[in-house]
Amino acid sequence: MWIYLKYLLFPFSIIYGFITSLRNFLYDYNILESKKYNVKVISIGNLVMGGSGKTPMVEYISRYFIKKKYKFSIVSRGYVRLTKGLRLINESDTYLTVGDEPKQLYNKFGNMSKVIVSEDRHRAIKLIEKENNDIYVILDDAFQNRSINKYLDIVLSSYKSPFFDDNIFPVGMLRENRNNIKRCDVLIFTNSPKNISLKEVDYIKNKSFSFLKKDVPILFSSINYLKPICLFNSKKITKDVVISTSVANSLSFNEYIESQFNVVEKFVFKDHHIYTKKEITKIIKSLNVSKTLITTEKDAVKLCEFKDMFSDYSVYYVPIEIEFLHNRELSKYI
Repeated sequence: MWIYLKYLLFPFSIIYGFITSLRNFLYDYNILESKKYNVKVISIGNLVMGGSGKTPMVEYISRYFIKKKYKFSIVSRGYVRLTKGLRLINESDTYLTVGDEPKQLYNKFGNMSKVIVSEDRHRAIKLIEKENNDIYVILDDAFQNRSINKYLDIVLSSYKSPFFDDNIFPVGMLRENRNNIKRCDVLIFTNSPKNISLKEVDYIKNKSFSFLKKDVPILFSSINYLKPICLFNSKKITKDVVISTSVANSLSFNEYIESQFNVVEKFVFKDHHIYTKKEITKIIKSLNVSKTLITTEKDAVKLCEFKDMFSDYSVYYVPIEIEFLHNRELSKYI
């Protein structure tokens, strides 16, 4: 069935691919201009539609900058927020006003950097240049934004769904032709298994080399799940747990929790889902004194809006961090 559907969708992929190729052509030949700024702009992006681990990578770079005492700001579009325009995130903002991932980034780094949401990235960078002495600006999800000249273009590709095996939307999930990955300065295969063999690494690298510029580093990263953190109250975590997630790929998170606890029920929502009171009520009905709700850090910023409803229950979230494999850290290339 899917094979026949691919044939039906193929003409639309041709049209979509032509439009994106035409746009890239205009930038390649300087018909459209890329604006250069005084700050060093680092873009974290991908070729596919959907998640590939951009937010954890933004966090990795932010921690590196803090360690080095570099001044930086973070700029995101603020996906699925209920506001428009530029917004400098502050304590009063919620995920509804700025988006779940920007709110998560603000909670972690808001005391050490500015976190801004804006559909117009140029406006955000101009504000940063005017009001701060920042050296770096981290752009979340900006590989396709060629109107900005970047100091470093980092592209992420899922280890489980590598870009070289994918096709242009709607036949596949690529936002543009996979050959355009040649614009990147660093390629990272995310969510790689920690025990990935050198043979498999070489295979993926060899498949990727023909698409890249000369000497572009190819890195592999995996996810470390950290100790669960209590979100509400101070109730102890229980052996029996309920999971609730609204992330792009909840499978690996669920598998990890299942390896650590006895999961009695799971609630899985689409990425960037906005919880309703009815849904929260349903989740709470699955809890009792002997069951803990465990969720992702991104979901935690949303569940905070229902703190009063969870007052009698144990609620925890599990933070994650990026680990680079085979002693090849991204920080070496920044």
